[in-house]
Amino acid sequence: MEFGEKTLSSEVIYEGSLLTLEKQTVEIFNGEKANREIIHHAPAVGIIAIDEDQRLVLVKQFRKAIERPILEIPAGLVDPGEDFLAAAQRELEEETQLQAEDWQTLDKFYVSPGYLDEYLQIYSCRGLETVSNPRPQDADEHIEVFRLSLSEAKQAAASGEICDMKTIYAIQYLEKQLLKEGNHG
Repeated sequence: MEFGEKTLSSEVIYEGSLLTLEKQTVEIFNGEKANREIIHHAPAVGIIAIDEDQRLVLVKQFRKAIERPILEIPAGLVDPGEDFLAAAQRELEEETQLQAEDWQTLDKFYVSPGYLDEYLQIYSCRGLETVSNPRPQDADEHIEVFRLSLSEAKQAAASGEICDMKTIYAIQYLEKQLLKEGNHG
């Protein structure tokens, strides 16, 4: 079986600073036409920062799309031409005023490829140090930094305070690492 769809027409519906919304008419597998709405989004990074006490460094910020504040791992967009690791290091410093000594590249994936082309690269880092003169947060961000143990992070996920997939991934990653090290958090 061959997979694919032939794009017959494409129209940009909206172009903003963060994303572009495109409407496409496609020919599907059986020759019929179908509409597709696609959001084009810059690539992003997520950072699983683990401190010396095996706690996750999380940021709390308001998310307008769901109308409430949530706890998340530090994350952000990769600037055009920027290296993914450099973007992760920049975002960690901007959002948490921390730098890390040891960085590890983890998984990369599409966030929701049914309608969105956002590509996310996840990093873990350890050896955290506070930056004396950190890069400033983005002007439109209001962030508070927290450090949660594995059990506290699991409780925050159970209560819905943590509800995004990259942070749930981070909790599972931390749990796996602690089990490897013989520590149960």
